[in-house]
Amino acid sequence: MALYTDYRRANTTVTDAAAINNAIKNILFTRKGSLPGKPTFGSNIDEILFSQMDYVTKDLLSKYIKEALAEWENRITVTNVAVEEVPEYNKVIATISYSYRDSGLDINEQISVGFTQ
Repeated sequence: MALYTDYRRANTTVTDAAAINNAIKNILFTRKGSLPGKPTFGSNIDEILFSQMDYVTKDLLSKYIKEALAEWENRITVTNVAVEEVPEYNKVIATISYSYRDSGLDINEQISVGFTQ
């Protein structure tokens, strides 16, 4: 089932990068268990955001991002997740590289998502 539907044309899924980036942010910023009727929607990122940021925490953050997107965003294939700490702003930035298929073409995109600790 598609998460976003273009209502200008019946039964058409929006596959452009802006819609996909919006869906990625919605999935990652939603805490699992917070949506009534969809208890598994979202990610577990909130569990580790206030943890000490070391290589284990960065790997776990990357794993949570990949798992959430694999489960809830079937239009894309995540190719890489790079996690960078920005201590002066008390922030973590995850850069997600992904590919998707649109009109028979494989398109590579990237989005950076910031999480405040």
